[in-house]
Amino acid sequence: MFNSLKFKVILFGFIFTFFSSFGQSYFLGLFNSSIRETLSITHGQFGSIYASATLCSSFLLIWVGKKIDDVNILKFAIFVAVLLSFACLFFSQVSSILLLFIAIFLMRFSGQGMMSHTASTTISRYFTKTRGRALSITWFGLSSAEFILPVLMVYLLSIIYWKNLWLIFAIIVLVVLPLASFFLIKI
Repeated sequence: MFNSLKFKVILFGFIFTFFSSFGQSYFLGLFNSSIRETLSITHGQFGSIYASATLCSSFLLIWVGKKIDDVNILKFAIFVAVLLSFACLFFSQVSSILLLFIAIFLMRFSGQGMMSHTASTTISRYFTKTRGRALSITWFGLSSAEFILPVLMVYLLSIIYWKNLWLIFAIIVLVVLPLASFFLIKI
């Protein structure tokens, strides 16, 4: 079906789509009440901040996303991983509405945007005849995360303060994603 190199590329895509969850709406929504309580903001205020930050991140993705065609995929993937780790770290420090806007912007841009984009572009670069099958397997990473992470986060939020969870995420991302990138797509 797939040779060793192609299997590694699919695994890379799976991991990146899984970790794109940190910037996905379903995941960030799990922290909605904790954030609103910490900042004393309403549902409407949170929604407005979220929508504005998402819109801004999508505009930036148009410009930055095309850079993947000009650089080595490993370097680009490590850049995206470090950016996501920084975004998680920044999210753990949210203490005002302005910082919340920046944190959501960074999470949506690096997680939902750049992680997904990097995974799809990498798969598209390595596969021709079986591209659709490879993308389907890769995107199972997001589906797996949507199955696993909500239950896990609800449990973890009952025992760990939400800001501390984001510090843990930052460390996990900084360790796992560069290593996965190096071992799976180093050429």
